[in-house]
Amino acid sequence: MYIVSGATGHTGAVVAKTLLKKGLPVRVIVRSQEKGAEFAKLGAEVAVADLQDAEALTEALSGGKVLYLMNPPAYGSEDQFAELEKVIEAFQAAIKNSALEKIVVLSSIGSQLASGTGNILTTYKLEQAFGDLDIPVTFIRAGSFMENWNGVLETAKTAGVLPSFYQPLNLKIPQVAAADIGRVAAESMQEKTDGKEVKELAGFWTSPEETAEAVGKVLGKEVKAVPVPEDQWVGILANHNSPKNAASLAEMFAGFNSGHIKFETENQIAGKITIEDYMREALK
Repeated sequence: MYIVSGATGHTGAVVAKTLLKKGLPVRVIVRSQEKGAEFAKLGAEVAVADLQDAEALTEALSGGKVLYLMNPPAYGSEDQFAELEKVIEAFQAAIKNSALEKIVVLSSIGSQLASGTGNILTTYKLEQAFGDLDIPVTFIRAGSFMENWNGVLETAKTAGVLPSFYQPLNLKIPQVAAADIGRVAAESMQEKTDGKEVKELAGFWTSPEETAEAVGKVLGKEVKAVPVPEDQWVGILANHNSPKNAASLAEMFAGFNSGHIKFETENQIAGKITIEDYMREALK
């Protein structure tokens, strides 16, 4: 049985559907039966559990062999790191009481670094928590999600500009679509491995200027990337995040821009979905 946490999220949904298409037995962990209805129609078992509830997670993992583990974003909470600790504790207890044979964990570029990475510190903590299990574990260190641009696409449509926290505007950053992450994770769940494995998934190295060009091609109009002044970052990010989490996100962008946040090796996996491919779907 393949168990997928975060099945209603960008990557988890892809993982679950990819495995189901192969005819493999899948159980999704969701917060309510309603959220699992789509997967039930596709043939998946549905386990209702809060990822901070060790008892519910233990039941959800019962009979499972491979787990896709991810920490759901908690940017709206007062402190995402406090929420993460609860998730880690619950999963550690549930895994200890399970018969799992392998775990695949969603991680991030820069997760080998213990500081200066902002909210990427959450995946550093995940790697520290699950990196020494007695069963094989694969960490998928993904580049920046292409989905992160979704919040400014309406501005690109109406004003012809693409605001960017990534600077300078010709800075190439690894951008990867959630669909590529989910595909690689699903493939990893089916592979036989030993010990700890790290896969660094870069996707495509694309600058904000190239991203704006891709958006413009899809829209059939000129779109220019424009830098968001750094002294405005926290205020803008706080519109959808707690002050503490907004500051953490600002530190992450600064880490990318300075080159501090990077992959640990040169052995990176390319994606299949280019930024233009992604924008063609996102802008529909």
